[in-house]
Amino acid sequence: MTSRKSANKFIATSTTAADIAFAPSLQRPLVAATLCCAAIAWLAGPAGRLLVLLPLLLFGPGYLIERALRPIARPTLWLRPTLWLGLSLSLIALLYLWAGTLGLALTRPVLALLAAGCGLAVLIHLWAPGQAASIAQQPWVASWPARGSQMPPVRPHEFPEAGVNTTLPAFRAAWLGVFALTLWTRFVQIRNLVLPNWVDSVHHALLIRVAAERGVAPLDLRPYLPIEQIAYHWGYHVQIAALQQLAGLALPQTMLWSGQVLNALHVLTIAGLASYLWRRPVAGIAAAIVVGVISIMPAYYVSWGRYTQLAGLLLLAPLLIAWLELLRAPSRRLAATLALLLAGLSLIHFIVLIYALCAMAITGASRLAQGGRAAWLTRWQAAAASAAAALALTAPWLLVLVRQKLVPAPGAVGLPLIGGGSFNALDQNLLWAGHSRALVALALAAALWGLWRRSRSAAELIGWLGLLVIGANPWLALYLLPALGAPLLLAGLRRRRTLPALGGAALLLANPLLLELPYLSLLTNEAVVISMFIPIGLLIGGAAAWAWDALAPPRPQWVRTLSALALAGLAGWGAWDQRDIVNPQTVLAGAADTQAISWAAEHTPPDARFLVDTAGWLGTGRGADGGWWLLPLAGRWVSAPPVIYDYGPAEYVRAVRARNQLVMRFKPGQEQQLYELIDREHITFVYLGPTPGPLSAAAFPAAAGFEKIYEHDGATIYAVRRPR
Repeated sequence: MTSRKSANKFIATSTTAADIAFAPSLQRPLVAATLCCAAIAWLAGPAGRLLVLLPLLLFGPGYLIERALRPIARPTLWLRPTLWLGLSLSLIALLYLWAGTLGLALTRPVLALLAAGCGLAVLIHLWAPGQAASIAQQPWVASWPARGSQMPPVRPHEFPEAGVNTTLPAFRAAWLGVFALTLWTRFVQIRNLVLPNWVDSVHHALLIRVAAERGVAPLDLRPYLPIEQIAYHWGYHVQIAALQQLAGLALPQTMLWSGQVLNALHVLTIAGLASYLWRRPVAGIAAAIVVGVISIMPAYYVSWGRYTQLAGLLLLAPLLIAWLELLRAPSRRLAATLALLLAGLSLIHFIVLIYALCAMAITGASRLAQGGRAAWLTRWQAAAASAAAALALTAPWLLVLVRQKLVPAPGAVGLPLIGGGSFNALDQNLLWAGHSRALVALALAAALWGLWRRSRSAAELIGWLGLLVIGANPWLALYLLPALGAPLLLAGLRRRRTLPALGGAALLLANPLLLELPYLSLLTNEAVVISMFIPIGLLIGGAAAWAWDALAPPRPQWVRTLSALALAGLAGWGAWDQRDIVNPQTVLAGAADTQAISWAAEHTPPDARFLVDTAGWLGTGRGADGGWWLLPLAGRWVSAPPVIYDYGPAEYVRAVRARNQLVMRFKPGQEQQLYELIDREHITFVYLGPTPGPLSAAAFPAAAGFEKIYEHDGATIYAVRRPR
């Protein structure tokens, strides 16, 4: 990369293939060394194969697409790997979608062939980057045709992002240090886990199992659950299914290890977006430290098993970068990149797609109209083309959503789009968990500083967060409507205009004292709160960049050195503080459960039906111990299925809820009701975990027809010998 100096800052003027990671003289030796290490790891076993496959599948497909399209001519530091990650996640999800649509199955041999082809193509590009042809050189991707005239030149006051800082080796090394520290912290956090945590992990495991067994998107969950087409985002599950099939690693370990890698990769995406917005590498470093080792989110996601949202949030940064670049300089290659990212995100996590659309709306409103009518039309044309392409790419999935959500079957239960009651209540403990008070205070100070500096990006981040808060709490908008209605009513009365006066009166009556608006179940306060680490990290990163500029010469160099050491110390303290972030109350199973499940898989028939302990959860019920994992790990029927059973037929949902309620409310002396349930449901085995629950060994005596056939470390399995 070449650069010029301007006002004590280095601004990039060109980008070469060598800027990807290292100098051309070292590229081939490093590629050869990496290939040798990968071969050794592959031969070491399933864990080693996972180590090789993770970077290949998470970055390889996106790298090839970005090399072909070259959507951004002058990328900032960490921007290209951020795009590679987002494009890879999107492409794999789309591959599964269209394979299933066309009646094809991505079996293990097919996946191995595709992965080998991808790896070979990446090696060719890395071995001889100067000889790799780029589609970006072709005229059809050079620029978006403007109507009437060419796009006007970019003016610095319109798009300050047009300037780019140099990628200094010191900042690369600093980011690698933050990433390594974050990755170490994430794996230390799961050192005592043998199964993924809490409620979501169980149905994630089931969906991964279905995708791995059939080689298609896990829409049809039969015979495990009576659900023919589930309207549940599945993009994450096919990624992990592909990893598991190729690596041959056990499902729990694949989920845990890949989940922590995805968690740590937020250090990359936040650094990429921060350095793009603020055009300072130090902004990316500061944002990475906040997200990686200071903020309780996303690290705490491991306690919930929120792997789908974790994966979806990884696409936010590349999507917003592509969108902002499209607004700055529309082109077909950017439109194609944006379409792929939008399509992929809609398959991975629909709620995060709403976050992205809110951010696109805020930034689009402030930038689309700049540069005159011709530029406005060109940007709208490019945006519309991206949206149309994304809709076309996801057409089969959209049909499923329309059938299941917008036109549900009569009597369907499922999750309603409109919510009410106390479910959306703001959890203060969640809002202020960890160091959130200090981080929110710093983010607010950074926002005010940005507004004082008239920073467009700071204002847009504030607007984005405000739009999300209003989306989760629509009643907040009612406070604004009376303020608009009062002057409109007065003006209408003064001028004797009936319609303005009636409109003002209607707005005046639309206030929270008289109206109560429901909320969208897709966008809740909890979902917004646990995603706030992204705007918080970006704002603090911007403030760090401005502070770093303020410490530039003629100030002594030791001031910056001391500041860098302080950031390093803060990162180390944060990593140490996060070692034990897993909430023990969300750990439902341990080593004794995994051993019992393995025994059940080998010693019980495939049609075995297990009664398992149950606990309350959002009115639907959940498994209370490791017995809940019998379905996704052993393929055995359980009395309390994963909570996505709510997507099943109405009669089935009611039956499961009644069964869960009976087990949850069981007390000594009610054994006859329990035995009737066992007889009615043709249950053949009972599983009791080491953790005490409503069910206990006293309820299953031999005299009542129960035989203990397995017991180890507190996990017990009874065979039902009752006469039918």
